[in-house]
Amino acid sequence: MRRFAMTIACALVVVAVLAPAAARAHCGAEGCPFVRRGLNTEVGRLSFDLRFQDITQDKLWSGTSETTIEDVIANTETHGEVELYTHTRSWVGEVRAAVNDRLSVVATLPFIERQHQHWLRHTPVYNPLFLNSWDYQGLGDLAVVGRYDALGGGSGGVLSLVGGIKAPTGRTHVPNQTIDNYGYESTLEPAVRPGTGSWDWIVGASMARPLPWRKTIPVSANVLAKINTKGTDDFKVGNELQIGLAGGYAPIPRVTLLGQVNFSDTGSDKSADPTEAAHTGMSSLFLTPGVSVNVASGISMYALYQARVWGRSDEPTVVANNHVMIGTSFAIVR
Repeated sequence: MRRFAMTIACALVVVAVLAPAAARAHCGAEGCPFVRRGLNTEVGRLSFDLRFQDITQDKLWSGTSETTIEDVIANTETHGEVELYTHTRSWVGEVRAAVNDRLSVVATLPFIERQHQHWLRHTPVYNPLFLNSWDYQGLGDLAVVGRYDALGGGSGGVLSLVGGIKAPTGRTHVPNQTIDNYGYESTLEPAVRPGTGSWDWIVGASMARPLPWRKTIPVSANVLAKINTKGTDDFKVGNELQIGLAGGYAPIPRVTLLGQVNFSDTGSDKSADPTEAAHTGMSSLFLTPGVSVNVASGISMYALYQARVWGRSDEPTVVANNHVMIGTSFAIVR
């Protein structure tokens, strides 16, 4: 019991150290926050995942509540950009390799399809003539993360340290990314393109602890921070922090009911061009039920539904009510 308390204390210290250095996440542009260990899929020396994520950001939000387009327009400067809609479909490939009993490496690479709309405030009321839309696709940025089991192991709890990098492998320019909108440039901001063009650092910690009750899976906690640098056109995407807690219950063999609580927080984007849209800082809390099924030896399928139950933004923005993720996992080398 004392050992478990020390593990919890270490995890809380990591949260306290990382939280001030990072900040709030735009789930629509970067994917959904979730605890990977909480999916309860089989793992081996070499494993592969392929998952699909769908996110529709179509709710105008300001502060801690929904708002109207009239209120957003009233608080936007003349000829400024108003974010209205982003729909993202992502296919994410993931490779996990266990180097030894304590060290593992995970690499992820997304392919992104996205529709994005924003409107220029040439008039004090909404006019569809000034709406710009983009429909594009491309490879996203490659992330490579290592996990080292620093404390514990075996049948007890384990505390792991996480570190890695996101490389600028994604598509940074799309056709017609800058459009003339009645004499004013309307540009698709780098933050919503498939790749940001920046090298970013990933640090954090994760913890897993078996529970004493039958048919339960280990409870898992995850803290990840992404420290972003300047990328395309000197645009800097806001730093991110994600915190999650996950568990599950297996009512019948091969089927596990999943549950997670996820928090995301991202800082405001910074653009070198004052006329270019820069997303505001925001925080979100999600409840994430799901299910995983072990369909055969080494092969699992899973699905998660993520509901946004609380949010806060520094300025008006557009958010998603929910997110959907479906995936499959293959443990090739057991």
